[in-house]
Amino acid sequence: MPDPLHGITLAHIVTHLYNEYGWDELARRIPVKCFQSNPSVTSSLKFLRKTPWAREQVEGEYVKLLHREDANPVIEVVKRGQPVNTVGVSQSKLHAALGWMLRHVPQNAENMRLYFLPILAAVQDVNFWPDSETMPLVNLTIEKLNLGAVDDEPGFLTELVRRGVDVNDTRFWPPLMHTVDVEGQAYRTHTRAPRMDVLDLLLAHGAKPELKDAQGRTALQVAQAYGLKAAIQRLTPEPVEKSRRRVEP
Repeated sequence: MPDPLHGITLAHIVTHLYNEYGWDELARRIPVKCFQSNPSVTSSLKFLRKTPWAREQVEGEYVKLLHREDANPVIEVVKRGQPVNTVGVSQSKLHAALGWMLRHVPQNAENMRLYFLPILAAVQDVNFWPDSETMPLVNLTIEKLNLGAVDDEPGFLTELVRRGVDVNDTRFWPPLMHTVDVEGQAYRTHTRAPRMDVLDLLLAHGAKPELKDAQGRTALQVAQAYGLKAAIQRLTPEPVEKSRRRVEP
């Protein structure tokens, strides 16, 4: 049996695990200092290269993840760069494959054409939330819009909306509020300038700004907390008199 770690760098392993789990979940799975305190790929590599027992745990977690990925026939062929065949694949595996792709596969035009859209076409219910995923597909799509990629477009989200995804789904976090938070994080960390195309897309398809999260906050309040002026302008209700004048003949 071939060694799954052959030819794989530690940098690839840490990056792949981070993309799959995020730092919080990675620290829960492997409770070591480099994942628990101000984590980054660079600092984790320095720690793991000097700490063999911790590196062994990280490599073990990576191998377990590989086995789970390869157990999904759709993920397996995407990793190999082969054409996707969704015939006979369960809905849970299709959703899991899309979730994995959103975390690991760039959302460029070629990948959208070859992988994302054909797999999505085989999904019967875009609002289905499989147990294997931490959030519904619409939220994961918003979360993984490639922060910092200036040429990235919300193409996959656009297709989800076209397929009837619930833009007011509150099972995890209202998509509108989630979008504002993603933009606020990018703005606060200077990753990139805030973008309003996703917000505009959701609003145009009936997203309700008045929805509140478990803490009673609205999307507008989240935008105000981050100081996102463009989002605040879009989310602030028009005065009643102004709205009336607009519809008068």
